[in-house]
Amino acid sequence: MAKEKSITELKDERNQLIARSKEIINGAKTEKRQFKPEEAEELGTNQQRRAEIDIEIEEHEAANRQQGKRHQPVANESFSLRRAILAQMNKTEQRASEASVIEDATKLHRSVAATAENCGELIVPLTYQKRAAYTAGIEATTGVVIDEEQQELLLPLEANLVLSQAGVRMMTGLVGNIYWPKHSAAQVFWEGENDEAKDGKGEFSKGKLYSPNRLTAYVDISKQLLIQENRSVEGLIRQLLAVAIAQKVEKTALSNAVHEDNVPDGMFQTLGSVNGAMDWAKIVELETNADLNNALFGNLGYIMHPSLVGKAKTKVKDASGAGGFIFGNDGIGMLNGYRALRTNNIPKELQEAKDEFGIVFGNWADYFLGQWGGIDLTVDPYTQATKGMVRLVVNSYWNMGMIRPESFTIASMK
Repeated sequence: MAKEKSITELKDERNQLIARSKEIINGAKTEKRQFKPEEAEELGTNQQRRAEIDIEIEEHEAANRQQGKRHQPVANESFSLRRAILAQMNKTEQRASEASVIEDATKLHRSVAATAENCGELIVPLTYQKRAAYTAGIEATTGVVIDEEQQELLLPLEANLVLSQAGVRMMTGLVGNIYWPKHSAAQVFWEGENDEAKDGKGEFSKGKLYSPNRLTAYVDISKQLLIQENRSVEGLIRQLLAVAIAQKVEKTALSNAVHEDNVPDGMFQTLGSVNGAMDWAKIVELETNADLNNALFGNLGYIMHPSLVGKAKTKVKDASGAGGFIFGNDGIGMLNGYRALRTNNIPKELQEAKDEFGIVFGNWADYFLGQWGGIDLTVDPYTQATKGMVRLVVNSYWNMGMIRPESFTIASMK
């Protein structure tokens, strides 16, 4: 006997039928012809099945109302990632507080990734939200980004990303390909008193296309830890997952690796003209480059390798030493009046001598870091079973890049 479909599965099937019907109708319109016999038959079958689905959904919802199973969280009970993993591992029913979040995340995730039915995956969102925080325009358009209010973070990625601390445009719950439209500046002209005005409108272009790329990792968690009803244990599990994702995201964003398909390009693929031994003039030049490109505004700051931080703390600005050290000993991480963040994810061994370290200055609001769909967790209780561990395999979808490359100076120093 076939397994009865859930409301979510029925709605997914209905959406697929609608999409297929539209495809048939649009095909006939484009070719300016009547429906082929097989197309007419398929449209009729689709229409009948959609009517059946509507009835099945109504029956499900009526039954849920009678049993009080509307998949709404219990009052004052919040989502627990630990409980969700434990239920998935033990193959028990999710509690209402987890089920509603997982159901919403699964709907979103299926629009991004091919997820097999009943394959044991646990889909959770990166953030709590009523629907996707950002919706991307389809490829035929220039792309529109809609901002919505976000609530408590499910996975604390931002605390683990130097890029987030720098103020990048971090967007979660994306759907479909996304463009960052560009607009050329409007022009104005001096004209005689009665001369006809010229058209000074600017022009829109699609800009760079961003589509999701799969990122995968895994973490091992003690079974004994999972059964602990403890708030700090919940936080630890979320932190472990966040670090596993964040480290790879950041290393990729700041990478100098050569281009690969299905891997976002790193900032350090191409180095600028500022390089060599660190001195005050080179630090100022990074700021000046942004100023010359009319980009000296927004979330301005440096991200640099820790080795350069150490160098800057011991190197004076001028020969006399009267100007103090390049990196002031103020305890708040300021360089040339701008915030300076450090990470070992930034490249080292740069230039021909392999003796320089990466540093970048710019307006980080012009850097895009996007995440599509939900976080796909496969709960594997077998691989590490002899050690009393559960393996969580994480699949997520990301892309990233500079919206305005002229806002950044990518350099290396020693």
